[in-house]
Amino acid sequence: MRRRLLGLLRDFREVRVMVVGDLGLDHYLIGDAGRISREYPVVILTHHRDEYRLGGAANTVANFASLGAGVTAVGWIGADANGDELTALLNSTECETQGVVRDPSNPTVVKTRIVAGGTHGGGLGQHLLRVDRLGTGDPCVAVEEDIVERIERGAGGVDGFVLSDYGQGTLTQRVARAVMSSADGRYVGLDSRHRLLDFTGVTAATPNLEEAAEASGAGLDSEAEIEASGSALRAELDAEALLITRGADGMSLFEHGADPVRIPVANKSEVFDVTGAGDTVVAAFTLARLSGASYLEAAHLANIAGGLSVRHAGATPVRHEELRAVLVG
Repeated sequence: MRRRLLGLLRDFREVRVMVVGDLGLDHYLIGDAGRISREYPVVILTHHRDEYRLGGAANTVANFASLGAGVTAVGWIGADANGDELTALLNSTECETQGVVRDPSNPTVVKTRIVAGGTHGGGLGQHLLRVDRLGTGDPCVAVEEDIVERIERGAGGVDGFVLSDYGQGTLTQRVARAVMSSADGRYVGLDSRHRLLDFTGVTAATPNLEEAAEASGAGLDSEAEIEASGSALRAELDAEALLITRGADGMSLFEHGADPVRIPVANKSEVFDVTGAGDTVVAAFTLARLSGASYLEAAHLANIAGGLSVRHAGATPVRHEELRAVLVG
């Protein structure tokens, strides 16, 4: 299996993917906390530095690039300073950004995490608070048209697509239809936070357990419930496969015409930070499949990549060389 997965990993560099979704910026405000304010019963943070990282669908883009693939980002952000920062970070991954629409009437989505104790060694410490600066909802008609046009212009040069839905409005019905139409039988992966069943006809989806439970309306507290709901969700999506990520309990794979497969967790070491791990799974699973893997092989590779992701602080893409080192052993 390891030899097979290594061969697939080598082929990642030949794959090109378009990621369409909610691009965001993660902002970390980092310092030391040691006192309580005399004015109010709150912690005083002595500020040391700010860090900016790609968030939402932009982190999915970064994971594809970090794993060696060519990637085109399509999304909708503000024509503001945060949008400039986000665009610069995307450009640093060497992805294609011609699909990114800048809208003067819409603020860039930014999630600020206030963190204490991360000033030594460059890591991130204890999260105290998160402040979300969100967009305006769905794009206006002109912006939506622009997104659709950019999807259609760029679709010819990619092997597959990923819909990355973080609930910020980019993936309207029209935008999703444009992707499905442009795909013309090519692979379309789905990662949706709260609207899993809104995207029927995708090739495969990778919800986590919470997202699968929300979509199915079931608690998913037992293996039997997970298997029943996973099979039903795959069928309702009319997808070839559904991969449910289950944290410390690994993954469950559902394929058309096959029994469910339970995959144990790959990383049994201490989990440092789960932020962005789902984006890593999406990228590895998609690239493996587009490189010729079976869905089971793709799930195993994604499981290993996800296990690496949770060892990093914050949303940190897993590198091609890092994944290869684990497979070589």
